[in-house]
Amino acid sequence: MEATNSLNIFSSTLSRVEEVASSPKLNPPSLKEALHIVSPKLLPYASSLTGNHHDAEDLCQLTILKLIENKEKFLAAEYPLAYAKKILRNAFIDKCRKDSKIDSFDELNLEPVINENKFESYEHKELMCCMSKLDETDRTILAMKGAGHDYDVIQKFIGNISMGNLRIRAKRARALLADCLGREKR
Repeated sequence: MEATNSLNIFSSTLSRVEEVASSPKLNPPSLKEALHIVSPKLLPYASSLTGNHHDAEDLCQLTILKLIENKEKFLAAEYPLAYAKKILRNAFIDKCRKDSKIDSFDELNLEPVINENKFESYEHKELMCCMSKLDETDRTILAMKGAGHDYDVIQKFIGNISMGNLRIRAKRARALLADCLGREKR
C-alpha cells in the first residue's frame, strides 16, 4: 500500500491539463468555418426548447445573425458552441417573455385557428400506436422501407431472411398497418 501511495501517478496528467488549459488558440477558425461547425448542432437544441421545428429554425436563424453581429466575441470564446447555445437560449427566453405579454386573441384581433400541427401530431400518435402492435422485425422493415432503403439493404440489416420472405413480410406489415389505421391497402 505504501509503495503505491509513494507514486504520484497524477503528476503527468496534471501537467498536461495545465499545458492544454493555458495554451492560447494559435489558429482560430474563420467566421464561416465556425458557423459551419456550430450551426448543425443548434437545430436539435432549438427543437428541444421550442418543441416545434419551424420555430426552432427561426430561432437558429436569429442566433446565427446575432453570432455574425458579435463575431469577435464568438470567435474569441473558449467554447464557441457553448457561446452559440447561450445566445440561442437567451433568444428563446426573450421570445417567451414577449409572447407572454400577449394575453388573448382579442389583443391581436385574430380569430382562433385550428392548428394543423395538432392533426399531424394526432396522426403520428395513431401511427406509432399501430406500429407498436406489429412484430419488431416488421416494424424494422416498414421503418427502413419508409426511410427509402432498398430490400437488399434491409435484408443485410435484418440478417437471416430470404428476399421472398422479406417482401411477403413487408406486404403483410403494410396491410396490418393500413387495417389498424382504418385505411385501404395500397
